[in-house]
Amino acid sequence: MSLLFDQYSSKFNELRDLEQDELPRSLRLFNIRLRLAADIQINFKGEISLTKATDVRETYALIIQLMEAWNAYEAFSHYAGEVSTHVAKKTSKAKIYSQTFLTTVGSMQILENALAWIKSEYDNNSRFKKDITQYISRIEQDSQISQRLKDDAKSVLKHLSGEKTISGIELISLIYAERNMYYHNGETAKMGMAYSNRKKLIMKFRETLFEHMLKLAIYIIDEQIDGTK
Repeated sequence: MSLLFDQYSSKFNELRDLEQDELPRSLRLFNIRLRLAADIQINFKGEISLTKATDVRETYALIIQLMEAWNAYEAFSHYAGEVSTHVAKKTSKAKIYSQTFLTTVGSMQILENALAWIKSEYDNNSRFKKDITQYISRIEQDSQISQRLKDDAKSVLKHLSGEKTISGIELISLIYAERNMYYHNGETAKMGMAYSNRKKLIMKFRETLFEHMLKLAIYIIDEQIDGTK
């Protein structure tokens, strides 16, 4: 991620130098949220938060880091919607960019790689297979989750079991469902999974979301640079 972040920083600084005081507020806010999400460090004393066990502390910390990454992702969508035609209207926040555009950006490969990693874990780790099946079942049963997100979660499980082929965009829906369950339902860290598998999954979500977001930011900011020159 460090290389992508360096590329993003270079593009952001180039556009800022070109636009100076006219740099959109939405981009400045995204830049702040992105850097906060990338740099955040979380620690629990365990005296009040019921996180005395190391696994519980580490899992909650990873979830909060993922939530901050999603907040940055949403912040970028506001900027992208203002300056480009790449953001679809009236659709799930998880699917505001088309597969064709994500392929052009280079983000589809990131999503495909993450999906392949989850499939490998599913095929080779019986506990992970049980855990992610239970995890997706929790999403399907949650009354606060939209049907679109539930359908994407089902599609992921069908892909893992070999019943269906999907693109990988559905992983963004899983992350969005994770976000909604944490914010709206107050879901606990474990979500029915072994902590070891839960932590692996959240780390993969966070890594994938950051790389996906940075690819989008680099491409769209570069478009604005070309249009400003």
